[in-house]
Amino acid sequence: MTKEEKLADMVAELMRVMLISERTPPENQHVTKYNPLDFHTIGALRVEPGMRSSALAERLGVPPTTTSSVIARLVDRGLVQRRQDAADKRAAALFLTETGAEMGQTIRNQDLRNMGLFLSALTVDEQNEFLRLLAKITDLVAKLDSAEA
Repeated sequence: MTKEEKLADMVAELMRVMLISERTPPENQHVTKYNPLDFHTIGALRVEPGMRSSALAERLGVPPTTTSSVIARLVDRGLVQRRQDAADKRAAALFLTETGAEMGQTIRNQDLRNMGLFLSALTVDEQNEFLRLLAKITDLVAKLDSAEA
């Protein structure tokens, strides 16, 4: 098995555990059916409230029509609201509702618990080295992503 194959298998297993295992407390299980675009949208608006749908589409790397469908679904579920953009009255800015913000925080908390679990397999020195190396990979990917934009 090549290094690339090993890495692909390891990343796939980590994603499986993070995305579909039930490691959440019972009160948080099945809060919502997992949908990657919904979760990423909620996460994006949690970090950058007031984003326009065009910026969201770019951030998610999906066509504007897909973003429109995601936004409509989240608005219907009471998780996202559209407000008139302060800078451009013709445009809509997107914000999480109180329920959406609570869900966003629940998702973030679960992500942090998962990361704590993963890091607990390493010593403190190994954790620091792992994070240093992962930052190098992240920087490369970010540069490749910005070069494509």
